Amino acid sequence: MWKMPTRRMLPLALMMASPIPAWAMCCPGDIRDLKPASSGMGQPQPSITDLSLDPQWRVHAFERDGISYFQVGDGTDVPHFILGKAGGYFWVLPAGKADTQIALPSDERATSPMAGSREVLRHPEFTLSVSGSGPTAFWKVEHEADAH
Repeated sequence: MWKMPTRRMLPLALMMASPIPAWAMCCPGDIRDLKPASSGMGQPQPSITDLSLDPQWRVHAFERDGISYFQVGDGTDVPHFILGKAGGYFWVLPAGKADTQIALPSDERATSPMAGSREVLRHPEFTLSVSGSGPTAFWKVEHEADAH
């Protein structure tokens, strides 16, 4: 008979018993099946899943009245900006002390590549990338079809 070590059973049991899907615990940044929160936007350290692929940044998803919002904060979860999305339209809401530099798909700057950029969020319809760090970071939103 096959035996599984006890040290592997406990994490497996916790993942199976958790109200959070196991993929959400292991794989931040992949939001295919995640239901965004409907409240708490603008608060530092919202009590919802961090979707960021980059450990320097935090991304939290919210949805209200059919509009999606993605709150982007630094490593301490202090909000820097909120990306709004309705259909194929994007806009930025200021949230924080820094003046965010961001290129949206509708912006002419969005066509130029960003040197040394890192992917922070991969959404089924778009990607969010950053070049640099802190308040001088430059952000870029690309439709998923354009990103690859």
